[in-house]
Formats: sequence, structure tokens, C-alpha cells
Amino acid sequence: MTQQARTRRSQEERTAETREALIDAAIATIHEQGYTAASTTLIAERAGVSRGAILHQFGTRAALMAEVVAEVYRREMAIYTRLVKQEQQGQNIYDWPRILMEVLGMPSGIAVLEILLASQSDKDLTETVRNRQAEVEEAALETMRADLGGKAESAMAVKRLMVWAVRGISIANRIIPGGIDTAAPIGLLSELLKLAAPGGQVDELEELIARGKG
Repeated sequence: MTQQARTRRSQEERTAETREALIDAAIATIHEQGYTAASTTLIAERAGVSRGAILHQFGTRAALMAEVVAEVYRREMAIYTRLVKQEQQGQNIYDWPRILMEVLGMPSGIAVLEILLASQSDKDLTETVRNRQAEVEEAALETMRADLGGKAESAMAVKRLMVWAVRGISIANRIIPGGIDTAAPIGLLSELLKLAAPGGQVDELEELIARGKG
């Protein structure tokens, strides 16, 4: 390997490390202080870099937040893959409320939720973050259908029911003094899905979904 190649690789590695540090710092700051308080100055300080590094790596604060959404999704997918392959979880649709609660309730999941909520009123976030979230949702849908079957429309309905029920419970757990018993509602959702789809596949829910629309 030439000196030039080693230098280039080193620069690429440093760039990747800086990006990861900024994403991790953004997640931690948003989780602890909320989206509004998570300024680029605080994020940069936490990452141990200059504020200019955010502009250099991402261009804008909104672009950083969009990358947080994408990176958290990549990390979550790695966790889901491990749970399914190594711990034999997730083969049935009714397994997923508990899995989602465990993963989406992590600081990274809470940070993404804060970003998504902020996109309603922060015009800089609206297009950038929502477009990235739409990409994430479509990718998750394809993975879900490959594992649990179902037509695209039905699988999306089931996925949104589970994901947003879990996100809502996560919000309640943060804002209600002392938190809440998350196990009870999550367990109930799992049991309801099991009653409706005892075989654990999305296809079993399609008639119910169609009736609900009617």
C-alpha cells in the first residue's frame, strides 16, 4: 500500500469517525434535553469537535437530523437481525410489539421520535427529515413482508399500528411523572395480534383490515 493510499484511507476513517461521533452526540443530546435545546454548539461540544465540523460533514442541522434518522434505522435493523437469527425472536407478527418496545424505547429511538415530531413545526426539517423517514418506512416494509408475508397495504397497516403504538407508549412513559407500566399495553397488543393471527403471519389479518376500512 502506497503512502498516498494510507493517507487517503486515514482521512476516510477520520471522516467516518467524526460523522459517527456527531450522530451519537446528537442522539444523546436530543434524548436528554429535547430537540429544541439540542443546538449544533451543544452537539459539537459533546462530540469533541468544532461546530464547523457539523457544517463540513452535513451542511445543515436539518441534514444532520436526517442522517440521525437514517443511521438509527440502520442500527435498529442490525438489532432486529440479531434477535431473529441468534435469539430466535420475531418469527411471528405478535412477537414484534415487545421487540419494538425494547428497541424504539432506547435513547436513539426517542431521539428519532423527537426529530419526527419537530418536523411538524420546523420548516428546515419538514422536507429533509420526512423524505428520509419515508425511505426508512419503505425499506422496513419490504423487510417485514419478506419475513411475515402479506400484501403491501396490509403489511404497512400492521407495521404502522405496532410502531406508532409503541412510539405513543414511549412518549407517555417520558411525560407522565414516574413513567408508566409499558409491559401491560405492549403485552395486550401482542395478545390481540396473536388472537387475530395465531399463525403469526400478516396474511391472517388482511380480512380484518379490509373490514375495518369498510
